[in-house]
Amino acid sequence: MKFDIAPDLFLKFLQRSDSEDLFQVVDANRDFLRSWLPWLDRNCSPDDSRKFIESIHRQENADLGFACGVYWKDNLVGMCGFHEINKQEQSVVIGYWLSEDCQGNGIISQCTSFFISYAFDKLSLEKVWIPVAEGNIRSRKVCERLGLVPEGISQRAEWLYDRWVNHVCYAMDAQRWRERSQNANGRSSGMR
Repeated sequence: MKFDIAPDLFLKFLQRSDSEDLFQVVDANRDFLRSWLPWLDRNCSPDDSRKFIESIHRQENADLGFACGVYWKDNLVGMCGFHEINKQEQSVVIGYWLSEDCQGNGIISQCTSFFISYAFDKLSLEKVWIPVAEGNIRSRKVCERLGLVPEGISQRAEWLYDRWVNHVCYAMDAQRWRERSQNANGRSSGMR
């Protein structure tokens, strides 16, 4: 699977052969990513990245969603995708991360927008969640730019190496996303 998002930006379903590239991106950004991601100490070799890629294949094979490598200017620079779909609640959590040198280019906003639309339009889900550490201002701005709204704070939601962090629980439902998209299309075409 490959999805073209914008010029110089695409998403690709990673293969085992991408393990070394994925590990190199993680390793080069380890200190930066450590601020908000709890799994860095469990990713210490290309073999760990291979196991992660195998896990997203199992998730996709079980029809519980998928995650993709984020490619900018033909380089793997991060990940974006679904955590396991909750079929009973017709909802999914979206997660993402991006290398430090690619921050501030709208990459994750565009990729996350793609996954939100995919969740509603292709998977017929009703709700998308993005839990964000309270202090992760950049990630919170991604959610706010895309129109997700905070629906509460989960106290002590995640252990980050030496401290607990609270999560702001951002959400979007299918109806609101479609209305937002229609309004944006109307404005861009000059319609009111």
